[in-house]
Amino acid sequence: MRERRKVMQGRVVSDKMAKTVIVEVEMRRAHTLYGKVVTATRRFKAHNDEPVVAKRGDLVKITESRALSREKHWRVTEIVQRGVVVEAIVEKELEDLRAKEEADRAARRIEEERRAAARLEKLAGMDELEPATPSESEAA
Repeated sequence: MRERRKVMQGRVVSDKMAKTVIVEVEMRRAHTLYGKVVTATRRFKAHNDEPVVAKRGDLVKITESRALSREKHWRVTEIVQRGVVVEAIVEKELEDLRAKEEADRAARRIEEERRAAARLEKLAGMDELEPATPSESEAA
């Protein structure tokens, strides 16, 4: 008779390796002495092959398997729920904010240059309007 393999459910927190994902499994149980519900998380490396390709944020089921590498002893068997990666959305919003700030900075720079040019024109116009007072003071 074959042993039944362990099955766990967790969220994919990293998919940066080739054919491997890191799945974080959250276990909740009562503390033995105090009875308070304690949440413990463990991270497992799981094989992520072609038929089932899990991405970051997905809720997946992993099944125990033979050792596939030094730390990888699990396989992704099914994707329970596709996840929305919040950080990708945040990155998009940050890019939009950066673009807006850059546009504001450019507009401020253009406005400052326009004001400086207007001040220079005003100063140049004032110099032309003033009479040559130094020559009069020299004559006196």
